[in-house]
Amino acid sequence: MSPAAASGTSPVRVRECARPECTRLFVDRSRGGTRHWCGMEECGNRVKAANYRYRKKG
Repeated sequence: MSPAAASGTSPVRVRECARPECTRLFVDRSRGGTRHWCGMEECGNRVKAANYRYRKKG
């Protein structure tokens, strides 16, 4: 039995955080498999805030 099968997760669901400065891996347990960040508190908030500032600046 593979480690992925034993843990009940698919290897496809192990992802790297989308924030370029972050090196974390995480298991995407979202229903649609569309999670992008290791955590919203740190990485997701920074990316969304940077995108907002870019839109308002331009």
